[in-house]
Amino acid sequence: MIKEDNLPVFPSSPVIASAQTMDSNQIYEALRKSEERYRELVAHANSIIMRFDRNGRITFFNEYAQQLFGYSEDEIIGQHLIGTIVPASETSGRDLRKLIEHICNHPQEHRYNINENITKCGKRVWIAWTNKILTHEKGRTGGILSIGTDITRQRLLEEELRQAQKMQAIGELAGGIAHDFNNMIHGISGYAEVIQKVSQDPLISEYSQHILTTARHAAELTKQLLTFARKGSYQLKECNTHEIIRDVCAMLGRTIDRRIRIEQQLVASSAHIIGDPAQLKSALLNIGINAKDAMPNGGTLRFASANTSVKKVSTIADFEIQPGQYLVIEVSDSGTGMPPEVCRRIFEPFFTTKESGRGAGLGLAAVHGTIHLHKGAIQCHSHEGEGSCFKLFLPIAEASTCRQSKPSAASLKARKLRIMVVDDEAIVRSYSKAIFEMHGHRVETFATAEQAITYYRRNCDNVDLILLDMIMPGMDGQELFAFLRRINPNVRAILSTGYSVDSKVQEVIADGVIDCIQKPFTYEKLSKKIEEMIASGQLAPSN
Repeated sequence: MIKEDNLPVFPSSPVIASAQTMDSNQIYEALRKSEERYRELVAHANSIIMRFDRNGRITFFNEYAQQLFGYSEDEIIGQHLIGTIVPASETSGRDLRKLIEHICNHPQEHRYNINENITKCGKRVWIAWTNKILTHEKGRTGGILSIGTDITRQRLLEEELRQAQKMQAIGELAGGIAHDFNNMIHGISGYAEVIQKVSQDPLISEYSQHILTTARHAAELTKQLLTFARKGSYQLKECNTHEIIRDVCAMLGRTIDRRIRIEQQLVASSAHIIGDPAQLKSALLNIGINAKDAMPNGGTLRFASANTSVKKVSTIADFEIQPGQYLVIEVSDSGTGMPPEVCRRIFEPFFTTKESGRGAGLGLAAVHGTIHLHKGAIQCHSHEGEGSCFKLFLPIAEASTCRQSKPSAASLKARKLRIMVVDDEAIVRSYSKAIFEMHGHRVETFATAEQAITYYRRNCDNVDLILLDMIMPGMDGQELFAFLRRINPNVRAILSTGYSVDSKVQEVIADGVIDCIQKPFTYEKLSKKIEEMIASGQLAPSN
């Protein structure tokens, strides 16, 4: 074998095997050329080639390794793995000192391993290592040869995929929870309305109002959950983001610590997008409030805008955006910043670093959902002690896509209706019957689609309006409406849903449902919607 102090040992060259047929000059020349080829191969390989002894001290470090880790040969040879290219622990918390010790003492058990490494400047990289025991002539272990491949990009892509899958799963869970909560809140607020209606006692009226207020606050929380789950209601129209940012800055200026300086650098030439102004304003406020909490002793909060062009389908964080022109809104602060393990989780619902009672951990989750609904992207960069920066990418509006808002219908005194309520939640059915009948309407309630179909087939001429739950076991609201329409093509129905106006609800509206109302709703809100439908001719009571 060739044994050089600063070269890893590989199997013998075939040149040596035929040495007996050559004279000494030929042998020397063959060995010299073989060594040159060997050195060239090792020096210019696009892999890390490293040798270390049984004590973990580096004895060889090829040129590629020097470039990747930032160490010169003089700096690294003789140094221990731990403290140079191997950190004491991974960001996950795994103790790498024990791993390296075990590799040195039991190299036969570690033919292949993946671990986090660190460069001279402190950058973390992921390396896949293959390890080979090197032996002396007498069979003694002389060290370990390790060949490494930088898999950092692959690891980051895998992590982004896992994060996207986790966020999708959490989103589905959050949406289901919010839907069920909305049904319960609907019943709570509904019966509070009934109590207010039947009671003449001022104290009871006051208490029921407290119930209604609390229910509204609970509904706001479920609204944030639905927004994160991408099932929230949003009304798209052309909006000027610079106006939205100025409004947000004005609101923050009146409410946050005066030691925090708010700056605006709105230089985007195209600031109009198709979006929901209320949700965008809420998203920016959430980011601003989080920035405020990160600057307890004051600092600078800056809002900036710019335009950028995306040439091809691109991935930003766990978002995929299409080619086109984008508005970039940047919200940065000079606060305490976040460690990487916190920054990775900030968009998860219920994740918060705030003290108990100071936040539900839904604000940034709702921001994530809002940006997704607007077909944009959001990313966060943060370093401890250096502040945080959020970048929001939103597609710029095309003039041809701008929507005109419809004028609201004139108010009309509510008429008495014959109503069917179809909902699988008993509390919703009983509340609806109680409150509607208090206002003079005649109400029939049904727990299943089959019961509703049987009744409607016999009494379709005596039904003015059907309040139809969208999500039910067996046959959902869309399927039930299609069935009822076959019985009576002129059926009039309003969808009620614990979610919001999503694409499926829009399909049912396109099929002929008059409108949709989101739970929890008050009788006042529903009656206003009915008045508008009567005024527009969509609903004609037959009394």
